[in-house]
Amino acid sequence: MIYNVYRENSPTALVVVGILNAVSAGLLNYMALVDLLASDFMGEKLQNDMKLQTISYVAVILGAGGMSVMAIWA
Repeated sequence: MIYNVYRENSPTALVVVGILNAVSAGLLNYMALVDLLASDFMGEKLQNDMKLQTISYVAVILGAGGMSVMAIWA
């Protein structure tokens, strides 16, 4: 069976896990930025208010930065 052959710390297993983690993180980023935020940022309310637009962009950048910092410990 597979549990007799699989070694958790082998270089191949680590590379495969790293690639799968990178793909899943990329899909989450895509969903967040393109599918969810794009509709909010393209709305009429945000497009007509420069102050609200600036606050929104700063909030997105701070949120992404915060998540990146938390990823250090993940």
